Amino acid sequence: MGCLLNSLLDMRILWLGWEDQHTPARVQAVAVSLGLHVTLAQITDLRFVVDGATGMASVGVWLDEEEVTRAFDVLIARVFHPYISEALTVARLFHDAGKVVIDHSLTDEGVAFSKMHDYLLLAQAGLSVPRTWQLGRLEAVEALAEELGYPLVFKGIHGSYGAHVHLVRTAEDLRAVWARYRPGELMLQEYLPAAVDFRVMCVGYQALPMVVERAPKAGDFRTNAQLGGSAVARPLADFPDLGRLAEQAARVLRREFAAVDVRYRGAAPLVLEVNRRPVFANFERVTGCDVARAFLNYVCHRYEASAPSLAALSSALLAPTAGGGGSS
Repeated sequence: MGCLLNSLLDMRILWLGWEDQHTPARVQAVAVSLGLHVTLAQITDLRFVVDGATGMASVGVWLDEEEVTRAFDVLIARVFHPYISEALTVARLFHDAGKVVIDHSLTDEGVAFSKMHDYLLLAQAGLSVPRTWQLGRLEAVEALAEELGYPLVFKGIHGSYGAHVHLVRTAEDLRAVWARYRPGELMLQEYLPAAVDFRVMCVGYQALPMVVERAPKAGDFRTNAQLGGSAVARPLADFPDLGRLAEQAARVLRREFAAVDVRYRGAAPLVLEVNRRPVFANFERVTGCDVARAFLNYVCHRYEASAPSLAALSSALLAPTAGGGGSS
């Protein structure tokens, strides 16, 4: 049915946060074509108010003249650092009001913004990830590095767009990088020398039909689009193991809209990262996939599924009329 019923019922979506100009432009364009009401805002546009002097009507989170949990039906939270507490507060309030919150992970578990957290959950679920350690003492890191052998990768427990990811080839490199961070901010990870890696975009825990094969620019090993390098579209059907692994990873971490990065160790695919707020401009450009439309269609289905009465009304509206005409 798509978004027909949602449009008739004036479903309103609050899209909270973005980091690039492509995302809001694409979301608004697709929303208009689907007949959806989408409002885009940043955390800094909101007002958090606890003013008992004016009664409970003034308590809540406000955007312009509207209290958001009463005005909107769906929250899509795409902004976190440095406003993690504020974003999670809004998600909690929407959830408590019986509204749809995307992603599931924001309300149905204790939220952790740590790549080591992700690796631990993925590994415990039986998914393949790179060998990774988070240690708080330099001497322990140095001893482990000597045991494993160089090169190795230092990766920040937080970070995106290739930031805080370093290739260390010697003990001197290791100490120099370690000195730039506080203890515990870095993970030590095996280096996977594959020439390319792959980005799989998952919407509603389903991989889109194309993937991006990425190669780093000369002199680098990171494949983030913002850092340069090459990107080529490949059919997901050519890599069935990638699709299965990416979908499983998104589901384990409860991320309904995720970009899953995969690199091979020999013939075995490993999950490098499950990005919870993917920037999709490069993916759309390279593959031709309409990521924004796929995601907003999924939001419609989530909203319908959240209210059984809507599903019943949807069936009634779409049921053919007996005889094809009205009463005589």
